[in-house]
Amino acid sequence: MATWDELAALRPGVAVRYDGDEFVVERCIRFDEDGCVWFEHRLSSDGSGRSLWLEIPAGRDDPVISYESSTTLDAAPEGAPEIVHRGERMPLRVSGRARYRTVERSAAAKTGELVYHEYALGDRRVTYECRGDESIWEVSEGSAIDGASIEILA
Repeated sequence: MATWDELAALRPGVAVRYDGDEFVVERCIRFDEDGCVWFEHRLSSDGSGRSLWLEIPAGRDDPVISYESSTTLDAAPEGAPEIVHRGERMPLRVSGRARYRTVERSAAAKTGELVYHEYALGDRRVTYECRGDESIWEVSEGSAIDGASIEILA
């Protein structure tokens, strides 16, 4: 199954299997915050209709995070030391501002800046992200997974 190096090196068009579904990598994003580099890959499945994001952390021993649902907010979150999400208190895990560059399957690459706040409770994650002018925030829910559970097909 996939190693950290293989997951970090994924590119658009590559097929992977995760959680019983086959996906194609649609977009890859490389983030850099003061020399700390991590990756996110957007996967889509024509067969199941699912799409998700895989976050490949900077630390090789840290878990991969799978984000499957998201919504948007018009107001900026505070970056508070904890939030209440679905009735549970989640402490702030990490917060920051990173530069990014995308590699797209069917569009030109994009660059910019991302502001983020990530909250965690056990394996669950809630992340607030905003690209650009900080007017629209995306809120994503996910969970930590074992990167070895992802199989690279082609």
